[in-house]
Amino acid sequence: MKEKRISGTLQEKNGRFYIVARIPTPIGQYRQKWISTGLPVTGNKRKAKQMLDSKLIELQEQLDEQQRRAGWAVADVGEVPFIALIDRWLRRKRLELAPTTIEGYERILVRLRPYFARLDLVTNAVSPAVIEGYVDFLIKEGLSANTVRHHLTLLKSVFNDEIRNGAPILNPVKCVKAPKNETFQANTYTIDEVGALFDLFRGDPLEDVVQIAVLYGLRRSEILGLRWSDIDFDRQVFHVRHKVVQVKVDGVWQLIRSNDLKTEASRRSFPLSDAMRERLLARKAAAEARRAADEGYSDTDAAYVFIDQNGVLLWPNYVTDHFRHKMAASTLPKLRFHDLRHTCATILLQNGCSLREIQAYLGHATYMTTTRYAHVDGKSKQHALDLLGEVLFENTEKTQEDNK
Repeated sequence: MKEKRISGTLQEKNGRFYIVARIPTPIGQYRQKWISTGLPVTGNKRKAKQMLDSKLIELQEQLDEQQRRAGWAVADVGEVPFIALIDRWLRRKRLELAPTTIEGYERILVRLRPYFARLDLVTNAVSPAVIEGYVDFLIKEGLSANTVRHHLTLLKSVFNDEIRNGAPILNPVKCVKAPKNETFQANTYTIDEVGALFDLFRGDPLEDVVQIAVLYGLRRSEILGLRWSDIDFDRQVFHVRHKVVQVKVDGVWQLIRSNDLKTEASRRSFPLSDAMRERLLARKAAAEARRAADEGYSDTDAAYVFIDQNGVLLWPNYVTDHFRHKMAASTLPKLRFHDLRHTCATILLQNGCSLREIQAYLGHATYMTTTRYAHVDGKSKQHALDLLGEVLFENTEKTQEDNK
């Protein structure tokens, strides 16, 4: 593409000379910029011409520097290798988004980047047919329709970002029909199975974690993010306002501790049941005793509820892996750790809790659901907790009595 340069002329206005510069825009057109020389027209034509030449050189240098920093002129994006565009998109996103989001993008790019690198196409050559070919490739690789849609969303974002910056290109992803979303059916446990699950994890490092997951429907990140400062034992209430997630940054797993929860509705408070209050107080006392007795005990994570025998915060992947291995060795129906959250919701629904109470209880709301459930107060959550505690613990105790 032929490079467009800045040009300009002198114009007279109100008895003075003005520089009128024609500056190329990112979409290949020109815009005018009027610049006052401050010189009267009479007797200053030569001096004004010198100022014109000097200003055009200055403006051109500024434009060249902008394009150098970008790596290429915006007007030339269509001729840039598409793989280079993807790389630049990721660099930008690293500055804008949370590490957990970037990790998700990088998982997608494991397949996406090599595929388009092999094609070796410039951006304008990435047509709807090329995108459809990529979709076919993903489906043959065995990816689910939902995962394919995530790949298309990323590709659409790459094009949209450049278009918003003024690049004269089209977005071919908009012309591609995405696979139909698959309805995910989570596995859940019955009351009796929950009792058996609690028995399975009795005395296990994850015993309290599992019980909180079922009783309160908390996400894994929310459970591990609980700190002692989030719990008011006197008022018997605790707050969900912090999370712990595990992400891979530059190939190395790292813990990310953050107050930025999944949604605003995720920031919620719960009444603390008597049984769970006693459990957590015992856990706190045990941690303090180990800290006092062991000089090698770590104080780094002392603020957190769920730490191991050495005082180190439990990692999310440890919770998932340990839960999976424990379940694999049992005769219980197999489910994921996150399915405990679905189990909580199902038991609440089956035992008379309204959908509004359940949505507020789980903190699982879009903007619309947040506005619909905003009026649900602490009494509603207490009702939900009472129902769940009564059903779970009374049935569990009955099962234990029957087994004696």
